[in-house]
Amino acid sequence: MHNVVMSNSAAVMINGALVSDVPPSVVLDDGLVRGDGVFEGMRQYGRRVRTVDAHLGRLERSATTIMLPFDRQLLAGELAEFSRATAEPDCAIRLMLTRGGQRIFREEPLPAPAASWRLQPVEHRVTPLLTASKTLSYAANMQANRLAKQAGCDEALFIRADDRAVLEAPTSSFCWIEGETVVFPPLELGVLDSLTRRLVVEACETRTRTMPVDELAGTDGALLVSTVMEARPIREVAGVATFDPESSAVQRVVTALAEITRARLEP
Repeated sequence: MHNVVMSNSAAVMINGALVSDVPPSVVLDDGLVRGDGVFEGMRQYGRRVRTVDAHLGRLERSATTIMLPFDRQLLAGELAEFSRATAEPDCAIRLMLTRGGQRIFREEPLPAPAASWRLQPVEHRVTPLLTASKTLSYAANMQANRLAKQAGCDEALFIRADDRAVLEAPTSSFCWIEGETVVFPPLELGVLDSLTRRLVVEACETRTRTMPVDELAGTDGALLVSTVMEARPIREVAGVATFDPESSAVQRVVTALAEITRARLEP
């Protein structure tokens, strides 16, 4: 096992070595220069990481998509070590693999609490070459959120440029409620097979369908869901619909996701 040095600052591990008290240094390989690599975002609760196997499995699928070597056993061991070394027992963990072979773990703060969010629709096209993979090429996602904040919103909501069908948010999955049912966009639209979405499917009555964004006004609520923030109720999709983030339908989803999340923590 590598020596682990605890630090009051957020932890970083590069290629199996924990960086402590000094700025971390990485090699400027093509993976970083060109965004050619994959990543996975995880969350730990009291140093227990949620659904570790599922995260590593998705990371492996992403790596396979872009023909990147993957050593699951090595990464699982380093993740366990890094989890013990984070400054905060409750935090987000980002794992990045680059084309040049670097393995980078970074501790990240949890998002600030918010009762609800306002979303800005932003047109987008999913590239078929990277469908269902989490690559380091997130420039479009970050630009979408900058446009959303410029418009006075909290987050972007991707809609398909061709027909304005709802897709997902830049770093989370989007769902809406129809009566007692939680509805997600079909994966066939190119949205990420979110692990948190999978938990919602287990915990709630769900289905999928293609939804034009302009028809959201007729639904009974909406949420963003992700590993790091769990569930975030939506109060408005700008220019389209407003929702009651405190409705019983929305809060049932929030509660169900919180319960199944804690049931899936590593021992």
